[in-house]
Amino acid sequence: MNEATQSVDIHKDQIIFSEGDEGDCAYIIEKGRVLIYLTKDKEEIPLTILGEGEIFGEMALIDNQNRSASVRALEDVRLAIVTKQQVLERVSTADKVVQLLMRVLLKRLRRKNMGGPARLSEVEIDNSGAGTDGTQSALDQIKLENQIFQAFQNREFELFYQPIVNLKTKTITGCEALLRWNSPQHGLVSPNLFIDIIENSSMVIPIGHWIINQALKDLRTIQDQLRLNKKEKMSDDFMMSINISGRQFTHSDFVNNLEDLREKHDLQTQNIKLEMTERIMMDGAIALDALNQCRSLGYAISIDDFGTGFSGLQYLTQMPISFLKIDRSFVMKILSDPKSKAVVSSIIHLAHAMDIEVIAEGIEHHEEALVLETLGARYGQGYLFSKPVDLGRFLKLI
Repeated sequence: MNEATQSVDIHKDQIIFSEGDEGDCAYIIEKGRVLIYLTKDKEEIPLTILGEGEIFGEMALIDNQNRSASVRALEDVRLAIVTKQQVLERVSTADKVVQLLMRVLLKRLRRKNMGGPARLSEVEIDNSGAGTDGTQSALDQIKLENQIFQAFQNREFELFYQPIVNLKTKTITGCEALLRWNSPQHGLVSPNLFIDIIENSSMVIPIGHWIINQALKDLRTIQDQLRLNKKEKMSDDFMMSINISGRQFTHSDFVNNLEDLREKHDLQTQNIKLEMTERIMMDGAIALDALNQCRSLGYAISIDDFGTGFSGLQYLTQMPISFLKIDRSFVMKILSDPKSKAVVSSIIHLAHAMDIEVIAEGIEHHEEALVLETLGARYGQGYLFSKPVDLGRFLKLI
């Protein structure tokens, strides 16, 4: 065995492992073919033949059972070894629903020759602790996804708006549109329970489209109200921040749909800020191309939760960023933790050097606002100024 490449050469007719053996690794076939078979009454019962590029032996690692079949080399083969740790690390980071399906499928395969289908209640617990808790968690997630989609169909979602304030003048210069679920049974549901599920499912495309349309419609209402109150300059400068997920942003029709909705509501791009997390850059060239398209049309680009995600400084030189939002995890410690204050100060100085405006979020105390203004942050957002409110209450704020 070559330790550097973690591969092994097996000669023709050599047994790689036998039914009942403990599973300690899986194999990827780099060259040659192997036979997967069962033994009954000392006779081989062939199951399948695998060739180059295929994997085998992973089942015992995933469900922590002994080998369910034997494997023999049909010719000289070279196998790349996949360790138990490598397999389990990938399984443990998979979506809970995917983990559940894997366990059910493995159970079904193992019972295939014994008769009778596997049921969810029969899925065995492996030693990793996924177990019935994992099964229940996956079922709960599926149910919640269905409830979320039904809520969207029933128009239970609405947008709330949280002001963004000039820290020096204390005037409202814009707002962030935030999705809220107003359930007839439970009232306002915490965003922590549904935002991630939406962003990690196909629902993000239709719901995201609705959010943009509703936010732009409300922006038109806000600007009209400001003009009615003879606040023309405030209306012209007012900016609406709309959160965009990575999946939504890299969708092929995103920019065209955005432009159609903007024109529908007769708005200027300078009043619209597209807000996303640092993770958007993990989508590479596709994300960068869409960002540049939006920026060339005049949309502002804002990076949310700066410093808590992807955190590569190189992308700051590549992305056409207009705003950075300092995450509340830094802001809430700015009065008590010198290191957090130093991080905030560094972010502000870096942003200014790159001609990027800074918004500090999560401000709850006057002292925090004062320190942030002193450090050079121009804008702030948080409960000190207002919690997120519906459109009617926001219009009263301005």
